[in-house]
Amino acid sequence: MMGVKTHEGMGRFFGRTALIALAAGIAATPAAAQDTAGAAAADDIVVTAQRRAESIQSVPISITAVTSDTLKKQNVQSVEDYFALTPNVSFQSNGSRDRKDLAIRGISNQLNPYADVRQATYALYIDDFNVSAATSNPQIVDLERIEILRGPQGTYFGRNSVGGAINVSTKKPVNEFEGEIELDYSSFDTKRVQGALNVPVIDGVLAVRASGQYEKSDGNIENINPIGGGNDSKFYTGRIQARFTPTDNITWDFLYNYSNEKVGMRAGVPTGFVTRTWAGAYYGQPAGYVGDPDGVGFFPENDDKVNFNRPQKVGTKYDYMTSRLQWDLDLATLTAVVGHLKADVFNYGDVDGGSRDFFYEDLKLTRKSTSGEVRLQSNGKNFLDWSIGTAYGKDSGFTNQSTYNGAEVTFACPGGLPCEGLEVTGLDSDSTTRYFALFGQGTLNFTDRLAFTAGIRYSWEKTSNLSETRSNEAVTGVNDRAASFEDVSPKFTLSYQATPSWMIFATASRGFKSGGTQTSTSAFLKNEFEPETLWNYELGTKFDLFDRRVRIDITGFYMDWKDVQQTINFQFNDNGQFRSISGIANAAAAESYGIEGSFDAKITPEWTLSGQVGYNKSKFKDYPNALINGTVMDISGQTLVNAPKWTLGAQTQYTQPITDTLEGFGRLEWNYRSRTLSHAFGYLYTDSPFWAPSYNNVNARLGVETDVYNVTFYVENLFKEKYYANAYDKAFYSGVQVEPSYRRIGVNVGYKF
Repeated sequence: MMGVKTHEGMGRFFGRTALIALAAGIAATPAAAQDTAGAAAADDIVVTAQRRAESIQSVPISITAVTSDTLKKQNVQSVEDYFALTPNVSFQSNGSRDRKDLAIRGISNQLNPYADVRQATYALYIDDFNVSAATSNPQIVDLERIEILRGPQGTYFGRNSVGGAINVSTKKPVNEFEGEIELDYSSFDTKRVQGALNVPVIDGVLAVRASGQYEKSDGNIENINPIGGGNDSKFYTGRIQARFTPTDNITWDFLYNYSNEKVGMRAGVPTGFVTRTWAGAYYGQPAGYVGDPDGVGFFPENDDKVNFNRPQKVGTKYDYMTSRLQWDLDLATLTAVVGHLKADVFNYGDVDGGSRDFFYEDLKLTRKSTSGEVRLQSNGKNFLDWSIGTAYGKDSGFTNQSTYNGAEVTFACPGGLPCEGLEVTGLDSDSTTRYFALFGQGTLNFTDRLAFTAGIRYSWEKTSNLSETRSNEAVTGVNDRAASFEDVSPKFTLSYQATPSWMIFATASRGFKSGGTQTSTSAFLKNEFEPETLWNYELGTKFDLFDRRVRIDITGFYMDWKDVQQTINFQFNDNGQFRSISGIANAAAAESYGIEGSFDAKITPEWTLSGQVGYNKSKFKDYPNALINGTVMDISGQTLVNAPKWTLGAQTQYTQPITDTLEGFGRLEWNYRSRTLSHAFGYLYTDSPFWAPSYNNVNARLGVETDVYNVTFYVENLFKEKYYANAYDKAFYSGVQVEPSYRRIGVNVGYKF
């Protein structure tokens, strides 16, 4: 009966979506013929979501493309900025710029962000190279475009892209001397400089392009303790590319990228809510709002102060190099990409989150990844458009982590004696994953209007782990495990171009995320965890109105998610000794369904308007034995982590010519996210900071520009809305920490040459 009800619900859902698409198309047909004299058409956007250059309106994928022009207009500096332009996506921040967990359509990574081999439920590619092992928030400098693809993208974007993919395209070297520089100054004494320089070395044969950014800030949080500091930061990044074109049909690109981020502390403030283990250890009370104000108070009254007795240092450093060859063979194009990256992640210093000297940490994680892909793809539009390819890669990681007792700890030490410097928990872990894939996709263009696409990907992965866990300097487990997994994931799409300005498409696709082995031994967990699999069904439409002055896309979807991988991580007091349980379990099943839409409108040549609407219902269908902070719970029917029900946004800009060469502009941006479960502990602690409240955020920009220079004044979080996207718990004396929002006021000056 459950299956019958599920299919009936899906039928009703897609029936309603089809009616919406049909009604929109009927409206589009006459509108396309209306008189629009004097109106300018919206600019066409070219994307490479199917590994070939196509108009976004002709690609049967639910996709948001953020162009270089929008990146500049909206001062996009990180993933949260371009996610604000995308429906049904969300993010969580783990205390610094490069610690982001991303969710697409409610499908997110529920695993430890500090695992040796970085797992994700989305793919992140820069110029065809997978950088997921290094970053979730790459530099936003000198980019051509960012594409956010929603739904499984296994055929072309491969492993772990069960929720979707982010496809980033950098600006390539050209046969001209050109460049630009930007200077930015904003709140908290934040200084940023970035620029790009393109140099033709051999006319028509070799060109080089370099870009980079440096940013330094005092941060928005102050440590009132005599040791001082706060979340002051330095971030610098650089990229250099060379493009070699020895013949008309060969293009060979080489790229090197380096990024380095250092932050004085994880960017959080206390809430006063203390989870069970630490409420008992610190205060002898059950979980709740029992934390010590510790001279700073709690969020939201306190959104900019902490009181840490030991200094902190967190950060990420990574670099990668790639080579990409494209050879046009007339009937088809051969593309080969190979690259290698290395990333270091570190956390040092205070972790108890208070002025008392209880605990501190040393964490160093090093990841490496080498991968390559070769594919052959037909050119032009034929009765059969096709592509075939293969991919191979190796990811590895090594973790050295220790948490130590501070000078004031007595409750976790033998005999109640002082034990400063004694290791409370420790982990040394060395993991490797090797993977191989074969993939292919073909599109039958039955007519100029009707097309059917079928794709398939075979994946093989083998993961191994060698680790040692410790508690109070005693070895609690030594593991040497390996496991391998195989999968075949298909994709089917039927698209119909009803009119030149109206397309309808339907897709069924499967996503796969490999399983693995545990890094520790526990009676609570199996030695291995199973792969995740997901079936995605969607129905969508894209159309233009008023002679292409308005672009609209609408997609409805249903996702059926099996064996959802969940992190199990908590501490407990074992007869005066603190123990830690950490590993991965599989929930039985979950589902995600909803609808998303966006529009771009050129109301007049001077006035543009765009908007996004996302509705997403994500929940566990069956999870009767979830282990939440040491408590077994039935959370069937509960919402998923990092899956807001509503994501809304709108942007408008008005441009007014001032002289023949100078124009002024004003821009407003608004986005909304509904109440969100930010951590699995929220299932147990329903009235806690683990439930992030809904919020509205408004940004305003005002500036002048010519073809050569621009000046922009901006206020981000105009109304100083107090919100946060994540809450994290470790051993915090003053309670769970949240990363607070803040208002930023600044000015940006740019010059092109």
